[in-house]
Amino acid sequence: MSLARFPLKALAVGLAALAAGPALAQDWATRDVCDVPQVALYEDTLDAPLAELERQAAEIPNGLGRFWRITAPGGAVSHLWGTFHSTQREVLDLPDMVLAEIARAKTVALEIDPVYPSRAAYYADVTHQGRYIADGQPSAYNTLSLDPRVDGWIRDRLDGIGWGREATDYLTLGALMEVLLWSPCEDFASGTYPTQDTLIQTLGHIKGARILGLEPAQRIRQKLDGTGGRSMGAAMLTIYGSYLAPVEDWKGRATGFALYLQGRSAIAMMQDRARIETLFGEAGLEQLDALDSWLLDERNHDFVEAAAPALDAGGAFVAVGSFHLPGEAGMVALLRDRGYRVERVAVPGEVQTP
Repeated sequence: MSLARFPLKALAVGLAALAAGPALAQDWATRDVCDVPQVALYEDTLDAPLAELERQAAEIPNGLGRFWRITAPGGAVSHLWGTFHSTQREVLDLPDMVLAEIARAKTVALEIDPVYPSRAAYYADVTHQGRYIADGQPSAYNTLSLDPRVDGWIRDRLDGIGWGREATDYLTLGALMEVLLWSPCEDFASGTYPTQDTLIQTLGHIKGARILGLEPAQRIRQKLDGTGGRSMGAAMLTIYGSYLAPVEDWKGRATGFALYLQGRSAIAMMQDRARIETLFGEAGLEQLDALDSWLLDERNHDFVEAAAPALDAGGAFVAVGSFHLPGEAGMVALLRDRGYRVERVAVPGEVQTP
């Protein structure tokens, strides 16, 4: 069952629960659905034939591989690693060669450094400062005209984590987006297991590396709550809201993990695109393109700019989401454009050729 298709089994369970009493928000996201006992590529979960996804992926530069050696013009060596923001056991089981480079790194650079820089920053975050709509101001969310399915999934998510279904009336777009960045299936391990990114940061911290955030921790929220954020908010809430669509079993998640572990980032991107087209048609693809132009392309340029001093010094381990690596505006291409030599390092378990 694809992530893009509403499961009939879940619908039947939901109707039965309504007959018996009020259903819990996101009652589909159970441990049985979320726990993945066997990571493998289940082709029936894909939204297009695998051969077609492979054909499309072949047109994307640098679409295969998670680990890359970077040599600066002056000869200093660093490394780039594509992450998966998950607590899944196989995702956390980093290859030995990756662990070795983290251990020897002078700088570990990630998309953000979530460690609070001050007591004031901590207080502002835990009291949700900047996340509420100002008194007398209308809700931007209620002007977006989202797909009714997406609106329902978002409200279910808000209810499922304790904000309530009507939180759209008083949370800013940026605050709502922060909620959607975390999969419901990650709720069970929240506060217990780290995501892969947090694990990498922790390992670097233990070894005494300098931790470098490549952008401010609140950048996405500030983007949506700033000038022009409403148009970007519609795209982001639609695309990330779609990831909340109910699913029947764990096989779609297993397939996503398998593609990642095989290093097939470009195929994963094309599957994501096929899923959006299945759900929303051409209009959905337009929103995905608009989102990627900022969430990937623009931020990739900024990541490279922020990482450049550490790369020139050498001994940097840069870890960003794997979708930031492929493409003409991906970090591998952008680094090469700046004069760095970037070479793929084959990792055990990955596909070696397209």
